[in-house]
Amino acid sequence: MRFRHAFAVTALSTLFAATASAQDTKPDVSENAWVDFDFSSSKNGEWVKYKLVRDGEKPVEYRVACVGVEADVVWIEEDRTTAEFFPGTVILCSIGIKDRKVKRAFWGKPGEKGRELNLTRRQQPNPGNDAAKGTGEVATATIKIKDKDHESEKVEIKTEVEGFEGSVKDRQVIVVAQGIPFPLATDEKGECRVSISEGTIAWKSKPSWKGGLYSMQFDGRVKSTLSLADWGTDAKATLFKG
Repeated sequence: MRFRHAFAVTALSTLFAATASAQDTKPDVSENAWVDFDFSSSKNGEWVKYKLVRDGEKPVEYRVACVGVEADVVWIEEDRTTAEFFPGTVILCSIGIKDRKVKRAFWGKPGEKGRELNLTRRQQPNPGNDAAKGTGEVATATIKIKDKDHESEKVEIKTEVEGFEGSVKDRQVIVVAQGIPFPLATDEKGECRVSISEGTIAWKSKPSWKGGLYSMQFDGRVKSTLSLADWGTDAKATLFKG
């Protein structure tokens, strides 16, 4: 079974950090920025905060919140896109519930009227490597988050590929937990684009991908860890549509 490689190496930092560089004057918001998440069950007020730790870099924290639900779109306010290069600002965007594409995006400081941004069509990272082969396995458990029990699923994938300097081994562990907002999206085959791995994966058991992201760890040529820092249900919009 073949999977697109969404998070390995640079992809985790690309998806969960600023989509901009220090030289940019405004954030780059793609209509495809949120295709890896399912907003069909999102409720107004839900929010999550994540911490991203990468080798040799300063840790980054960001927040994603649902601040409005309409017939066809949800309104998400987030600083995932701005935390590194535009600190102190947020993005407010409307996302199609069915196609998960961004329809409109506003940028600015909390308490102000946002500046509407032109959307790009940049695709999410998909470098792929069909030469890689590996194994995947799933373990279920009940974990305690904020003093409440949540059913969880731990997905571990190990891959190996021959490189110029010999064999390269990677290990990725994703934990999803039911009840956490913004679950990962799956396609009609039940496959999750965020799931990762390059090449052919021999599954010992198949993941269901039910639940929101609790943690993600990547060990290879670089190491990255994304973990849930907090979550709640009392979010309100801080940026106003221009």
